[in-house]
Amino acid sequence: MNERHDDLQEIIDAALREMAAEEGDGFDPQACNLAEFCRRTGLTRSRARTVRAHGFRALPHGNSGRRAAPGVLAGHTGLVDDLLRKGVTNSQVIFERLLGQGYAGGLTTVKTYIAAHRDLVPAKRRQAAPQGCRGQRFRTAPGEAYQMDWGFVAVERPGGERARIACFAMVCHHCGGAHVEFFPNARQENLLIGMC
Repeated sequence: MNERHDDLQEIIDAALREMAAEEGDGFDPQACNLAEFCRRTGLTRSRARTVRAHGFRALPHGNSGRRAAPGVLAGHTGLVDDLLRKGVTNSQVIFERLLGQGYAGGLTTVKTYIAAHRDLVPAKRRQAAPQGCRGQRFRTAPGEAYQMDWGFVAVERPGGERARIACFAMVCHHCGGAHVEFFPNARQENLLIGMC
């Protein structure tokens, strides 16, 4: 017997054990309340009847292990894939080419295959008009532009007391020179002092 991997047999066994514990010694699984069994297992009534008919054993599905028969498009997928890679997506054009190779299927099968294999179609390329250089070099004269900001650091004073002080940093855009100065706080008067 094939082994089940979805634990249906365990669910059925647990439900029967619970129902037997509630019913007592005279419990007959074949005569149990089917609606209650369905509620505990989550099975449909039809499926529960089938399970009961097989002695409360979960049997594998009748089609398990079978493979689908090859479709009518089986020998022609290479042609369709080549056409899709070349950018041909019109199902009627592909269908007519397939008929020339002896394809016996219908247009709907071709359309379904094309929809499932859209990843083979290359992306459309668009030619963009040349726009020239869009960047413009920004140059500044000495002392014309600066970038500045405040930062805060924790310091330890000579007496062992910890304090938080403000750090002012300013960088010249022309030469890249940096100026750093520390203040007790970040007030506007300290900003003006640091900029001088």
